[in-house]
Amino acid sequence: MRWSPLPRLFVTLLVLIGGTGAVAVSAANPAVQLSSVTVTPDDPNTGEQVTIEATISNLENSDTTVDIRDLYVRTPGTTQEFARVEEVGSVAPGGSLSVPISTTFETPGEKRLDLNLVVQDGDGEYHSYTYPVYVDVSKPTVKADLSATTLENDSGTTEVSLTNFGNTNLSDVEITAAVDGEVFDRNFVYDVPPESSRTTAFDTDDVGSDTVEFTATYTAAGDSHNTSLTVDIDEETQVPGEIRLTAIEASQAGTGVTIQGDAANLGSTDADSVLVRIGDADDVRPAPPSGEYFVGAVEASEFATFELTAQTDGNVSSVPVEITYIVDNERVTTTQRVDLTTSVSASPNVGASPGDAASGDGPGGPGSDGSGGLPLRLVVGAIAVASIVGGVALYRWRSQ
Repeated sequence: MRWSPLPRLFVTLLVLIGGTGAVAVSAANPAVQLSSVTVTPDDPNTGEQVTIEATISNLENSDTTVDIRDLYVRTPGTTQEFARVEEVGSVAPGGSLSVPISTTFETPGEKRLDLNLVVQDGDGEYHSYTYPVYVDVSKPTVKADLSATTLENDSGTTEVSLTNFGNTNLSDVEITAAVDGEVFDRNFVYDVPPESSRTTAFDTDDVGSDTVEFTATYTAAGDSHNTSLTVDIDEETQVPGEIRLTAIEASQAGTGVTIQGDAANLGSTDADSVLVRIGDADDVRPAPPSGEYFVGAVEASEFATFELTAQTDGNVSSVPVEITYIVDNERVTTTQRVDLTTSVSASPNVGASPGDAASGDGPGGPGSDGSGGLPLRLVVGAIAVASIVGGVALYRWRSQ
């Protein structure tokens, strides 16, 4: 038997109408966002507390206040849960709330996590949101070293620094000072984060030994560690002599340059056989009378004057000055460049060759004799006028 198409259509309409009436009409989803999620620290170690902070925003176009029922962290697709907070609070339309949630990871590697949020709107309906989170967990590395310096301007004080070269914090830090195994002083310092250092000072003026052992003990990655450093106090107080050129003045005329200044000893030991000379360069060469200058001995924290002359080719911006000296039985050679662009002042006939003045292009300009004084034509004119005036005066005296 064949069915008429009309009854089929009628049955279909009844099903649709009946189905529509059976579905409960719920309020629209609230406009909630996990607007930002931050992980601190961004490169945690195993066993280190990691804080995931989520900012939950209820946008202005939302039509209801929402209650934050749950915020939890899980491995995607599993029930493995790392942390959870419940009943955090309410967020009105246009408002936001930051919620921290903390956990730790026992194994290293990159972690792919889901941050899940469950809120309840004003009609009692629950809504869920998920935000992916990636955390790269490292295995902790503990590496630290001590260094020490005895201050020259504060006799008897030794500064000791603990530097953290690892990737985990150093906490409960204590540094001791000992002579022959006997501790005579100890200092506590603040925690030392990775790639940083902490410094403390010890009074070693009255120590009855030249050698002091400093030991740092600290906690890192859940264990106790220590590192030690033996320091020769006498050697630490001596800063080797170092010669530097200071108070430099340079003057230039034509292609000649004169450099004057002080050879200063910046160290705490004497420097002997100090010699300064014009260094090697393609456009600069030593020139008489002082292409090199023997300074001699310069005591600690003292200085001696020097003067050098050089000849340059073209427009030179700096002149190399080579410095050699002997300190602690070792010969040291350094080079210091003298900047001519900021220190040069015009000075007549300083290191100039004989042809410079004759060229008429020296400091006196065209028609000058290069001495920096009055032009030659004015000088000759003045002499001629003086001669005429003198002749007239003589004639009048004789005629009387």
